[in-house]
Amino acid sequence: MKNSELTAIHAEIAALRSGKTAPSRAWKLEKRPDGGVRRIALKPEAVRKANAEKEALRLAQDARAALKVTQKDFAALLGISLRTLHQWEQGRCKPTGAALTLLRVARANPKAVMKAACA
Repeated sequence: MKNSELTAIHAEIAALRSGKTAPSRAWKLEKRPDGGVRRIALKPEAVRKANAEKEALRLAQDARAALKVTQKDFAALLGISLRTLHQWEQGRCKPTGAALTLLRVARANPKAVMKAACA
């Protein structure tokens, strides 16, 4: 398999996981008592929404890990309370608006965020 094909496959997987793209088909597998497996069709749009929610829950954790800072320092960097950051990281609530965008940038390019914060 060519490198360009692998890159395209990885990009498609990332788009599916982040919820940007809905899968064409989705299945849930259940074990049967007899040892077999039952395949159940799922609605692709529902899977896309679930993946997007999972991505939003991990976003704060991933961004903070990329910056390699403590929760307290990360909350100060974002200009939010430590409690709000805890809520995001534990999945009790989701970041929205500018905070969501900043978290995505921090995860993708932590050096740019640290450079902007220190300026």
